Amino acid sequence: MLNRYHIQLAEKPNYLDITFQFTPRKPGKQVIQLPIWRPGRYQAQNFAKNIPVLKAFSGGVSIPIEKIASSIWTLEALETVEIRYSYYANQPDAGGSVAEADLLYVNFINCLLYVKGRENERCEIQIEKPAGWQSVCTFKNGGKYRELVDSPYIAAPAIFQHKWKCNGVKFAIDVVGSRQALTKKLTNAYEKFTQTQLDWMGTFPVKEYHYMLWVCPTPYYHGVEHTKSTMMVIGPPDRDAYEDLIGLGSHELFHVWNIATIRPKELFPYAYDREVPFSTGWVVEGITTYLGDWFLYESGVWTRQEYLAGLLGNLKLHFDRDANAQQSLEESSIDLWLDGYGVSLPSKRASIYYKGAVVALALDLKLKTKNGSSLREVMQAMNAEFGALKKGYTKADFIRICEETYGESLQDFFHQFVEKTTDITADLQGILESAGLQFAQDITKGWTLIEKHAF
Repeated sequence: MLNRYHIQLAEKPNYLDITFQFTPRKPGKQVIQLPIWRPGRYQAQNFAKNIPVLKAFSGGVSIPIEKIASSIWTLEALETVEIRYSYYANQPDAGGSVAEADLLYVNFINCLLYVKGRENERCEIQIEKPAGWQSVCTFKNGGKYRELVDSPYIAAPAIFQHKWKCNGVKFAIDVVGSRQALTKKLTNAYEKFTQTQLDWMGTFPVKEYHYMLWVCPTPYYHGVEHTKSTMMVIGPPDRDAYEDLIGLGSHELFHVWNIATIRPKELFPYAYDREVPFSTGWVVEGITTYLGDWFLYESGVWTRQEYLAGLLGNLKLHFDRDANAQQSLEESSIDLWLDGYGVSLPSKRASIYYKGAVVALALDLKLKTKNGSSLREVMQAMNAEFGALKKGYTKADFIRICEETYGESLQDFFHQFVEKTTDITADLQGILESAGLQFAQDITKGWTLIEKHAF
């Protein structure tokens, strides 16, 4: 069955008018759901708070619709149903939606209802934009609801683009809000780290990929991964955002493999109607944070000194902020759903990004110094065994593949760095030392990282 959506700017500022049309599989009770969270941010966001009222119609006649939970409605229907509602689109970040006089930007997972249990059905969407506006979206009509809500849409009077091909894949950078952001230096950097990542992994899951960027009028820095695109928001326009944009773009591109394709078992497939805690957030975000910087160096975008400075920056973010966290890294992953991304209790959680990146660095160096392998072999094996076969992995699966690559047990390493809360400083210093790096705390300079010999 084909489910149909129609979106247009409402007369009321910052609102979208939306219609959702579907045909019941069988007559009777229909359960209508709006997602409570979005992939890429592991906390309940309850988008239904932005819908003031819904109205349902069937056969041209109004029919009752009842709200039974924060994001769930029910109705009785015999034939095709049309639900009409408005959505308040005023969340200017990379995971939100914005309806303004000069911008229509929609993350469909925020605002598109679905019939519960029918997430894999095919959809058609029509979006009315002002005459003369340009738009970008990777979704093609006829795709599944899961694909639709993984495909951000942006429309504006002008979209500035840079397109190229890499290993047979079409790539584009799509910029809204500032032509000046699309510099030759930026496009060269994106082409370089894109090439390096595709060569490093060997395969790419999709045939076309878009780096979508909104340069917003206020100070901001945020990015969200999708299978065929990333949505990035940065501002204001007069900010020198080059370093932030290359770091963000490299990070988000690797997520095409590490979460969009290679995914924890708990998230395969995504359940949009409930919280889905998982303990391997450090694999998803820590490895991506570490490798995002590594690709900038490996591609020649960063110099050796810039890369070492980036390593030291991540080390400081862990050891200065949450080295004394009361929770282990895997407990901290689960509690993202409880605490969100803001400040939780003092010294409660470790960061799955920063401590996760420290774990990734330590693991990569252990592999390199043991037998010349690296996280490359690990992630290629994860992609072959899980990503390519559309299977979810467990923590045990990840550890097993690391051990197969290493050639010995790594239980003690993961117990110390991931499962416990004990101080990892001495163990990490030993691993860094074996790779020619001296990591120490100076009484006046703070943490320092000195390269004794290349690793």
